[in-house]
Amino acid sequence: MNTIHAQKGDINKADGYVAREAILTELPAPQDMARLKPLYEAALTAAEKAGAETAYFPPIPAADLNSTMFQAISLIYQTMREFQASHTNPRRIIILCDDDRVLQLYMVVWNLYYAEDKAGRMNDGRWD
Repeated sequence: MNTIHAQKGDINKADGYVAREAILTELPAPQDMARLKPLYEAALTAAEKAGAETAYFPPIPAADLNSTMFQAISLIYQTMREFQASHTNPRRIIILCDDDRVLQLYMVVWNLYYAEDKAGRMNDGRWD
């Protein structure tokens, strides 16, 4: 079963395949957000070629506007889900967030758009 999960952690301490191609220093402007799709597709393809069943991805960098991060996270999740639907690996994608604000946005976007039921929601104990 394919999974995507965002959790608290440090990408530099990940024990396994790290998608370094997806490290960003800043987010693109909203009108240029589509540039993230080929970047993440390349990182997912590299993980697949490495035979990684689990791939650790860095978080997006924090931005001043939550709406910009929300847009980026939505596009990233969509790209990851599409890739997993048509490829064998990586089956598990773990996004390691060291910034709590960024982690919370990953969870909110997942819970609003991708969780199919309550059991499929990302929750670190702060809700429900």
